[in-house]
Amino acid sequence: MPADRLADVQAQLYDLITAPEGVAKRLAELSRAPGDLETVVRSSGQLSAIERVDVYANMYFFRILEVLADEYAKIVTLMGADAFHNLVTDYLLACRPAHPSLREVGARLPDFLATHPLAEDRPWLSELARLERLRLELFDGPDAEALTLDQVRALPPASLPELALRAVPCHAVLHAEYAIAALWRTLEARTDEGPPPGDPPKSAQTILVWRQRLTVFHRVVDPDEVACLPLLGAGASFAAVCAQVSEGTEVEAAAHRAFELLARWIDDGVIRRAGGAAAT
Repeated sequence: MPADRLADVQAQLYDLITAPEGVAKRLAELSRAPGDLETVVRSSGQLSAIERVDVYANMYFFRILEVLADEYAKIVTLMGADAFHNLVTDYLLACRPAHPSLREVGARLPDFLATHPLAEDRPWLSELARLERLRLELFDGPDAEALTLDQVRALPPASLPELALRAVPCHAVLHAEYAIAALWRTLEARTDEGPPPGDPPKSAQTILVWRQRLTVFHRVVDPDEVACLPLLGAGASFAAVCAQVSEGTEVEAAAHRAFELLARWIDDGVIRRAGGAAAT
């Protein structure tokens, strides 16, 4: 089969398999007779061409449902399997997959969930979905060697103010209007037999998400730390961090806090080692 003809057949089948209301309905929308499908799909002794493609269409949907249920396990726990099934149905109607990888099929779900009728009663669901999606994306993110406390201790004291503090590339910052970090902890501690937790309170928070080795972590960032995160993204010096922390604070207290933050970032594995190897 010529390459251009093969591409045309693939496009036709993809259009039919992803049709939300079935193959027959999609053919009718295209003003095509059922027999037209016989030119690319043969009927069998038991199934017509339409029925055979419908089998693939059902498999396609349930495979996507399986993938999304795994990626958004916390959302499934809170919504229930039936409600999540309906959400995915609505999502695929509005956001038809356009990427060959199943990994990308759920990328738009958090944004879609924010506009879904479910958001009227539970607006925090989309924020929790964003956190789940971020953690998935960072798990596959680029590697970088993290700065260690021993490496900092080995530096001449006079050089510490000029130490460049650049966050590892595999990190992200999420701003939420609800206490989804506490909700996440509750879900992690929940047993299968226990009831799902209630709605989280509305409490704005900034969440830092990052990967250390093969594990993705997240935590709520302290208010004074929020202002430092852009500095880490830009690779600012430790002196710049000290200056940021010192605004409106006594010098001694600011210095103590700056060293406290530095130790925390190093312990988390958030700071990239200068000159450390990175790979995508």
